[in-house]
Amino acid sequence: MGLELNKLSEQVNKMGATVASRSAEIEARLPKARATLEKITNNDPVLEKKIERALSMNWTGAIPTSEPVHEVFPCPKHPDRANVAAADGSQVYPDRHGIAIYYLINTGSIIFRHGLDEAPICSSYPSLFYEDHDLYPNEVLIPSSLVNARRDIAELRELAQIAEREIKTAPTLLMLDNGLLLYLGLQTAEHRQSEEILGEYLETLGEIESTNACIAGVIDRPRAANVLRLLRLYDMENDMFNTDELRSLGNYSQLTDRMLFGTLQPGERSAIFVNASPQNLERYMPMGQKIMFYYVNAGTRDQSVILRVEIPEWVANQPEQLSLTHSGIVEQARFGNGYPYVLIRSHELAVVSWTERGHLDEMVGGSMRRSGLSAVISRKAQGKQWTNSAKRRYGQ
Repeated sequence: MGLELNKLSEQVNKMGATVASRSAEIEARLPKARATLEKITNNDPVLEKKIERALSMNWTGAIPTSEPVHEVFPCPKHPDRANVAAADGSQVYPDRHGIAIYYLINTGSIIFRHGLDEAPICSSYPSLFYEDHDLYPNEVLIPSSLVNARRDIAELRELAQIAEREIKTAPTLLMLDNGLLLYLGLQTAEHRQSEEILGEYLETLGEIESTNACIAGVIDRPRAANVLRLLRLYDMENDMFNTDELRSLGNYSQLTDRMLFGTLQPGERSAIFVNASPQNLERYMPMGQKIMFYYVNAGTRDQSVILRVEIPEWVANQPEQLSLTHSGIVEQARFGNGYPYVLIRSHELAVVSWTERGHLDEMVGGSMRRSGLSAVISRKAQGKQWTNSAKRRYGQ
């Protein structure tokens, strides 16, 4: 028996009332947060000392830059001619119940040559991994987190190759559907692989920098609260300094930076901030790849869409590159209902459907049989296939 929705009616109704009540409570905290943002000034020695002290305690807030934290910047004019490219990836994880152990990374990319009367250039590149050194990097089957990291590397590599070609014809903006701080999530046992992947990632960012293209990571519906942590720090007294207090948002609990910057008008961006993540300051910054961010309203007057945009410091420091990330994202969002079209399309090019996964398994099975091997899935997988096929048949 499947999910009996009628048994959830009362719980769903209670949930709706709870969500509405909670939303009202959270909304009531915003005026104080915005008032605090207005109070912060550049080169405040008291706040600077607080930030220095907080950083020594692994604080993960936002560090102000030369731009006033409450400043609002209008959207600059988009260049008449520019290249805008995006890459995205998807994966098929190793399945120990399948006919063979392997994993797949599929990378999709699109190049939109703004200002030219030609169709976008779309591509996808699948890579199959089945060798022992790919599957058992630490003498155990590769974890999904490591597959994800290798997918992220593949996306960035694709953008680096695009940058090298396209920058010769016009200013070039590269986009990723994620932040630029690589999240590995690996266990202690995978430390060596983690170091290698992060090194390769930072090296590839450096290659993109050398082409003079600019890059931005775009996050839809961001849940980050880095700037709110800065506001919390501004409010804190010296006797409040401890790890627990620095982790807490205090009066700004359950708010997000996206809510804080919800007053941005269409096309406007916030000030730029430095991400105070220890990984950023200890690993990225020494390699010249310190990550910064801003918020931009990529929506319309009828529907606001606040995106978080992450950029390397070398993009933030070059006005033309910074301007292209701002105008390029807003321009592309006009075609994507508030989200850059090239990111939507690159995802479509990368995603591997269940049908395609099934066809791939058939290809793998055929190859194994031609080599004289048996191609049989586990009994558990067979049972799931029967169950799922029955549900699909009777659910139509």
